[in-house]
Amino acid sequence: MNYSPKHNDTKMRAVYGMLIVLGLCLTSVGTGVVRAILMSVGLVCLSIGLYLFIRYDMTTFTYIVMENEGRLDFYIDRVVGKRGSYVCYYPISDLALAEKYEKGTKKRLYEKYDKIFVYNYCHNRLRGEKYVLVFENDGYYDGVIVELDGVCFEYLKNQIK
Repeated sequence: MNYSPKHNDTKMRAVYGMLIVLGLCLTSVGTGVVRAILMSVGLVCLSIGLYLFIRYDMTTFTYIVMENEGRLDFYIDRVVGKRGSYVCYYPISDLALAEKYEKGTKKRLYEKYDKIFVYNYCHNRLRGEKYVLVFENDGYYDGVIVELDGVCFEYLKNQIK
């Protein structure tokens, strides 16, 4: 199984687009001290807009379930521009929980599991169906927030023992 969600977060594109345009406009307005202040604010807006562009539009996550030596493994591949690498690897046999990610889910996970670390591997920040997968580790749990389609989620949910 190999799934990569599409980039369809138009609200985030509008936010970073407006920040970049605002930053470019502010760097060329005013004179004297006002120009220095507006240029500083413009550079901050420009850098935040470029960061959001790279983080959410240039980054693509691919979720992979692959057989490895007779067992199933879960990988997350992150590609930024042309460079890619695996950022996450867990055996499917360590999957403890798979559920839809909604408001308050993270708080519930912190209450349910004594020691849990939650990682977000989604490139659509404001849109998309998000799910949380909790894996057992040595003495603690890792929660991974991912964007899956219904078929992939049901496949992973059926692997819980």
